[in-house]
Amino acid sequence: MNNKQKSISRRDFFNRLIMPGAILGSVKTFGKKEDIHQNKNSVRRFHISLQYEAWKDNPELIDIMKNAGITDVWMGSFLQGKWYHTPDELRRYGDFLKSKGFSPHVLTVPLGHPGNALDPSDPTLSTMKKNWKNACTYDGKLYSGTSIHPPIVEENIDAVERLAAEGFDTLFLDDDFRLARFPGHIGGCFCDDCKKEFLANYGFGNSEWEILIESVAKRNPSKVLRSWIEYICDKEYNMFKALQDATPQMEIGIMVMYLGSEKAGIALDKYGDVPFRVGELMFDDKGFGRVKGKTDELFSSLFHRRFIKPELAYSETTTYPEDALSAKNMAAKLTVSLLSDVRNTMFMSGINAFPIEYWKTLAPAMKKSAELHSEVAGHKPKGPFKHFWGWDSRLVGTDKPFSLFLASGISFEVIDDVTKDGWIFLSNEDAKSVIEGRTTAKSRNFVVRKEANIIDDNFIIIDETLEDIFALKKRIIPTLKNIPYVDGDTPVIFAWYPTADKAILWNVNEQEQNYNIKRNGKTIRSVAIDGLDVALISEL
Repeated sequence: MNNKQKSISRRDFFNRLIMPGAILGSVKTFGKKEDIHQNKNSVRRFHISLQYEAWKDNPELIDIMKNAGITDVWMGSFLQGKWYHTPDELRRYGDFLKSKGFSPHVLTVPLGHPGNALDPSDPTLSTMKKNWKNACTYDGKLYSGTSIHPPIVEENIDAVERLAAEGFDTLFLDDDFRLARFPGHIGGCFCDDCKKEFLANYGFGNSEWEILIESVAKRNPSKVLRSWIEYICDKEYNMFKALQDATPQMEIGIMVMYLGSEKAGIALDKYGDVPFRVGELMFDDKGFGRVKGKTDELFSSLFHRRFIKPELAYSETTTYPEDALSAKNMAAKLTVSLLSDVRNTMFMSGINAFPIEYWKTLAPAMKKSAELHSEVAGHKPKGPFKHFWGWDSRLVGTDKPFSLFLASGISFEVIDDVTKDGWIFLSNEDAKSVIEGRTTAKSRNFVVRKEANIIDDNFIIIDETLEDIFALKKRIIPTLKNIPYVDGDTPVIFAWYPTADKAILWNVNEQEQNYNIKRNGKTIRSVAIDGLDVALISEL
């Protein structure tokens, strides 16, 4: 398979659809579906996942959110086979929210989650319904969640039909709609029933199953493993399509985990026209507080935006537990959406609301991010450093991107396929695909980590450290003709939009920094930026 392909197989990727469910009659809805992705006053829209208990216990929260710019509120409903709040209750809460000027929506956890991702103080919330079958790993271990067995599809259809009957016209399949246990795992359930179904569908026998298990263990993108990934992507999309067909009056979107892709059952090309929450991971200060944490988060968002229209893209601006990410870091997360042109910010903190004092920090940050977004929306960042996530990463990768180059101060761009120009930063798996001929080596400037154990003239071998990144930066600056860059060895993310004649600088450090922007060796702009803050530079 080469990177020019737009699906895993050249034949129709999804040719087996579940029969549609019954179509409900006309019901009164909370609002027009097409309105949710539009904001008449800004390209950016702000949403929050919040439960009734939050505004019941803090009545002032309603006005605080409204004044901050929140337009849409999403409520938990059918979570892992159990109703957190019933459809009738949600309808009443929705009526109240609508009376206060919000657009109310619902989300479900349709498959279950392999860990507690709702409320760490109440583990019962993260247990699946008893008649839902556990998943099985390739080496025979059972775990809860991220699998599709009867009656999961049927019960989810019933749930979304009941929600649609109460007037809800938009729903997210949340936390997360995937068939892999964690990022970097090759997903799917390997139980006896799924084994039997897979072998029958593809005309395989036990020998192919043994090859599959070995391929998963060794992360070998063999023919059988590719068939397995096609199988799990079919299974997940069939469920999604069944929910769509059962409630045509409802728009259904999916939440995708960090770098979620085909190996997790997510055929990205199939979800480009539905609401899509890009995958993020750094939900606490320990993760997001590192420069590498910020560049990994941005890398995943940029990757998913290759497939999703900006108006349909949602963030995963999450803290979990509810106070694990500081207000300042949560505000800084808004810049991930800004730089990847994700038009909908979704604040989330599990079942519990994040501290109410966070809004003092978030409200001005939301306003600023929206203002900056309007300056660059629809424009694509360009630059000599290339963001690339290829098929081997999507099929068998460990989801450890070479992302730190994003903080080099050299401008970057996202590419779908390898190019002849620029410096292309590769994961270990994508580097191996070049060596083994699955990715055509068009470039002589591939950059790969030493740990990949690659020896080839097409590759620049470095460690993924700021020291090595800045050493590479010094080497390539003399070759940059009429391309602006940020001088020096202080981490900064520099997104250059030549079609807008603008750039955005994100100071990924905790303290204020001074930056000089140069072109052809001459300083053209100087700017001081507060810690974790962002600045717009015009007329570059």
